[in-house]
Parts: sequence; C-alpha cells; structure tokens
Amino acid sequence: MIELKNKYIVGTHIMFYEIEMVSEYIQSLVNAINTVKNKDNITIDLFYNISEFFEKINREEISKDDLITKFLSLVKSVESTGCNVTYKIYEDNDKPITMVDYRRDLNYFGCVDNDYVIWGESDALLPKEAFGTLDSLKEYANQNNIHRYVVTFALRKMWDDSWKILEHNDFTDAPFYELDDPKATTEQSSIRYSMSIDEMNEINQRCDELDVRVLKEPQFDGSILVLSSDLLKNGVNVPRCILGHAVDDTSMMYSCRQIMGEAYVQFTVKNILKVHNRNHPEKRNYCLQMEGDRICTQEKGPNQRGGWYENLKHLANVNLSTFGKSQNRFNTYEDFKNIMESK
Repeated sequence: MIELKNKYIVGTHIMFYEIEMVSEYIQSLVNAINTVKNKDNITIDLFYNISEFFEKINREEISKDDLITKFLSLVKSVESTGCNVTYKIYEDNDKPITMVDYRRDLNYFGCVDNDYVIWGESDALLPKEAFGTLDSLKEYANQNNIHRYVVTFALRKMWDDSWKILEHNDFTDAPFYELDDPKATTEQSSIRYSMSIDEMNEINQRCDELDVRVLKEPQFDGSILVLSSDLLKNGVNVPRCILGHAVDDTSMMYSCRQIMGEAYVQFTVKNILKVHNRNHPEKRNYCLQMEGDRICTQEKGPNQRGGWYENLKHLANVNLSTFGKSQNRFNTYEDFKNIMESK
C-alpha cells in the first residue's frame, strides 16, 4: 500500500437515471482508495441529482425513496474504505443544477484544502493506479517548479489525430470505428465499447514504468480530469456563462488557454488507461417517456436525448463562442425556458 503525501478530492455529479450505471464507477473508486494506506488524505464527494427540472422520474418503475436508497447504499460502500466521504441529495425541481454547475463549485471550493481536484464521472472508471501516479507526478513537478497544471490519463482511440497524444500506447495505432460499424461496440480500443474494470486493470498491469508526456496546449475531456490546486487558485475554472450538461471540458480548455497562456502545462500518462464508457447500456434508466421535445428515451441508443438537450447545448455553445473578448450578451436558463415553452 502507498503512503500519500498529497490530499485529493474526487467529486462526482450523478443524475437519478444513472444510478444503475454508476455502481461500476464507485467500485473503481473503492479499488483505487484501497491501494492507499492513509485513506484520510482522500475525500470523495458525491452529488446525487434527483431534480426533475429536465427529466421526470417514471414512478411506475421506481419511487424517489427507492432511488435515494440505491444511492445511500453506494455511499456506504465508499465509506467502508475509511476515506472521507461527503454527499448531497438535490431535489429542487424549480432551480436546475447540472454537472457543469457542480464541477465549477468543486473546482472553486475543492482547491482550498486539497492538492488535487479530480472530476469523477458516472460512466467512467478511475484506474486503481491513479493516486500513486499523481503523487509521483507532483514530486517531479515540485522539483521543477511546476505548480499549475493538468493531468490526464490515457484514452482509447479517438476520432481525429488531435487526440493522438492522449491515446493509450496500446490503442493509438488502432482504427477508429464509427458508430454504425459493428466493431465500434466490440473492440476494446473503441471509445464506444463498454469496458469492464477487470479489462482496464489487465491493461494497466502491463505498465512497468510511467510514460509521461508534456503538452503546452490544453487538450482533454472531462472524465477523470485531474487539476492541481494552484491551477484553480490562479482562476482557471468553468466560466459562469456555461450552462446545461455540456462543454464544461471545452470551456475549461478555453479558461486554461486564456489564463495560463504559454505557461500552460499538461502531463498525460500514456500507459495508464482511464475508461469513459460513453455508450454504457445502463446509462439512462427510470426516465418517464414523454412527448415531443422532452422525450428522453429513444431507440437509437443509451445516449439519446430529446430536443431539450440539443436546445440547451446550443445555448451553451453560443455562450462559449463569445467567451472572452466580446460584448455579446450571454444566454441564460430563461432563454432555455422560453425556447421550450414556444415548442
């Protein structure tokens, strides 16, 4: 077991419809925590969102009380490791809080008492080697007077060459499979293949020595994103203009670029894989089937959402496009409500 020199907070926003899927992520957390001797150096924060502002609970399938019971069972499994656990159950149907909002606050408050802030994600898997790797990286960074930085673990095969530097060494030469290709959901290298913890562990066990590369331009996705506390104390964060369930990672890249400029540093660990199961079969459960633009379960796959999601994503992208040196007005949730009411 390893003795950590640094303090960590791993924060995760969980929607009620993700409750069946998130157990795999929680188990990956438990596995990583159990490699650590001084577990009180780790805080796990869980934000369980059962607000029905965007999507309604199908009460013919499950009650709100049962959804809460399922969540509390997961909390207990993390508490059993002996690490610090904080959690909140959010039920306000009139005021939306999304993963974007949660991560913004996690950054702002989490950097105060911790050396690293890590973005968890309900469809991701944290490598059990994470804490030991990050402690080693921080020792190197401190020796080289690098304190404001991002760390990313390796990805599977991505859709274009801009991601190649972040891809795991075992997968970077593999082909990329489009969603309509049957191999997209059967090949380990594919980002659309739902990989298990055991498969991830088998790949990561091959690592004898860390292969770490340094990037001077931000390039990352939001799952298992690792942020040094000094980077966040320097003002890097998800801009307040970003709303909804998307572009929090892209907006963080914008913020890194704007604030850090040529001083930006990102370490990417090319031979430790983190998993982001974008097409997980349990991604969306217990949602009420609704009509028109608020439909949230369709036959095209577990990721499919209704028009409300695309409308909100569009507003967020417009805000992102005017972030920085502009005098344009930002969109708000009132604009979103007006769009939905006009449908």
